[in-house]
Amino acid sequence: MSGAPAAGGTAAFDAIAPDYDASRGGTARAVGFADQLAPLLDPAAAVLDIGVGTGIVAAELTARGHRVFGVDLSPGMLARARERLGARVAVGDAGRLPVRTASVTQAVSTWLLHAGPDPRAVFAEVARVLRPGGRYLVIPARGMRPTDDIGRIVGELEDRLDPGGARQDAPGLLEPIAAAHGLRYEGRASERPAVFRVSPDQMARSIAGGRLFTGAWQVREEDLGLVAEACARLRALPDPELPRVREMADFVMVFRRVD
Repeated sequence: MSGAPAAGGTAAFDAIAPDYDASRGGTARAVGFADQLAPLLDPAAAVLDIGVGTGIVAAELTARGHRVFGVDLSPGMLARARERLGARVAVGDAGRLPVRTASVTQAVSTWLLHAGPDPRAVFAEVARVLRPGGRYLVIPARGMRPTDDIGRIVGELEDRLDPGGARQDAPGLLEPIAAAHGLRYEGRASERPAVFRVSPDQMARSIAGGRLFTGAWQVREEDLGLVAEACARLRALPDPELPRVREMADFVMVFRRVD
């Protein structure tokens, strides 16, 4: 559940590693992700988890009988993954995988492509390491952004901070990138509604200072004014201390290596 291409990004993930799981729903959310992925995986073949992070999802897949190997660029995250998976994890850039060509039947990524790696490099590497007919299963972090009053403000902030869409991982944006590297998008699977509660004030406090995605996205100093503006807009909403019921949907994007 992580993957940062540059030294600064890696340091950010190292810093948030101790609190990463708790800030993202902990074991309960990992169980949900594993429940979505497991029915789509062949239990007889090994699984490569690209951006394995703390290994929390991989551990749940292992508990369901899958043999999972993981790579991640953050040593801080991998230290926790090793506690769960032992020697089956290694330091590796999602855009330069330390894996032999055409040696993987199935790969997964959970909450990776919004975190900073170049999706073109990731899909090129996935296409290289997958066998013909192999599949790459992706659970996006931002595939369906909430459209409530909080979501509109935060979404506009993210678009202003990322005008080129480098941190977007919606199917419509990833499908052509994957196709350019010989990976056919086969659609969404295992959709699971998610409902949670957060107030505008809580959201403002969580992004104040430029720590989006609970620290996974470090905003540049020159853009902190945009964050402050969004925080002010959040606190100006009606009843800013009242939690809203917010709805999203987690789903799996399925890509297949064209024969």
